[in-house]
Amino acid sequence: MIDSRTLEEFREQLGERRRRILSQLGNYAEALASLEQSRPPELSEEAQEVAAANSLKALDQRERRELAEIVKALEKIDLGTYGVCERCEKNIGLARLRALPMVSTCIDCQKRVEEGR
Repeated sequence: MIDSRTLEEFREQLGERRRRILSQLGNYAEALASLEQSRPPELSEEAQEVAAANSLKALDQRERRELAEIVKALEKIDLGTYGVCERCEKNIGLARLRALPMVSTCIDCQKRVEEGR
């Protein structure tokens, strides 16, 4: 069980990361809009812009997934289930939570997931 002081530290850390992601998503949207509004480029410039747009979209998707994980972790803090593995229902190690505060599985279950079990 995680004490209330540590839970509050996790809540603050997750909230700060959520704010940074939301800000970054706004930056991605602005960058994509800027690329879409640019004048018709030369062929090589167009390829560079397409590559840049694809990179921004990939970053955007990754950030959105992380944001969803953060929201879920914050909800778990509110519900009192934060730090409990979703698969085996054992406590997730504090070191793992400190490294990845939005993690939802213990290290053993994560290994099983990665092995396809």
